[in-house]
Amino acid sequence: MMNDAELWSKVLNGDMTALSLLYKQNYNLLFNWGMRFVSDEEFVKDCIQDVFVKICSSRKLSSTPYVRSYLLTSLRNMIFDRAASSHDEVSISGRLFEIDDNDSGIELLFKDDDDSRMLGRRLVKAYNSLTYNQRVSVYLRYVRGLSYKEIAAVMEMNPQSAMNLVSRALKSLRSEMGATPFLVYLCMLLS
Repeated sequence: MMNDAELWSKVLNGDMTALSLLYKQNYNLLFNWGMRFVSDEEFVKDCIQDVFVKICSSRKLSSTPYVRSYLLTSLRNMIFDRAASSHDEVSISGRLFEIDDNDSGIELLFKDDDDSRMLGRRLVKAYNSLTYNQRVSVYLRYVRGLSYKEIAAVMEMNPQSAMNLVSRALKSLRSEMGATPFLVYLCMLLS
């Protein structure tokens, strides 16, 4: 299986099969990312399609080592553009990248007893107390597995700033959660 950079190189040379493979390899990543901004699944699917149609028809594409970052940024921009110009009732969530503390995921993950559910609620509260950029960086790093360079590209900052952002988020979570293996639970809640 070819990696994203190899596929992107082929796309730049007009290979539509490579574009199809790139779409298939990144669809779940893009769908989950898009659902963080709006709750309308069909709208997100349409935006993903639009991103790939735009790639297919664009004459301005250039080489990039951060294909996933490019796709995530393109999708975010497409969602914001379409939502802003939409006559439908599509709205960008006011609580981007937050977790509802009444989420059924907490009940599933922390179903052993009341103490574990309280731990889950503490984790949600700690996560939601992070800044928006910290929540996004933790999501991209630990749930979606992006490198710091890819996170930096998506968030339009330098890689050191992305590392610092994730580090500050983890420090904040550690101070709230202590020795609890919070990152494992958090990844499960966010995925």
